[in-house]
Amino acid sequence: MEPCKATISIGDSTITFEGSPEFVEGQVKKFASVQGRPQPEGSAEGPRVPEERRLMTEKRPRGHHEIATVLSFALTESGLEEFSEEDIRRAYLRAGVRPPKYVAQALRDARNKFDYIAGGSKRGKYRLTNHGDNFVRFDLPRSSG
Repeated sequence: MEPCKATISIGDSTITFEGSPEFVEGQVKKFASVQGRPQPEGSAEGPRVPEERRLMTEKRPRGHHEIATVLSFALTESGLEEFSEEDIRRAYLRAGVRPPKYVAQALRDARNKFDYIAGGSKRGKYRLTNHGDNFVRFDLPRSSG
């Protein structure tokens, strides 16, 4: 499968996405919906914070298996049902978190030890499980107690 590439221009900025067709399509849809959203006059909305970074701040995951699960949740919410190690690595960077040396190990731990992630339809593809979705939605952040 050949990687896809898409370039979006917003004002004087240009963004180029490269990756799997599903990833590129999801990102284009995401930016198209933001671009088409009407802004009220005098909007005080500052620069957009990437969804991954917002989720990491809000959910406060501990350990790479939880970080990979939160980032998988973000990718799934953006329309990418199945993702690869490279998609997760890019999500780490968008979240402003240093990726682990072996992203594959974080995904294996989230899959084998905690059942947050499952194998996808092809080798090297993963998907978020219902258990992983519920973990991110309802169990994070942990109550401090």
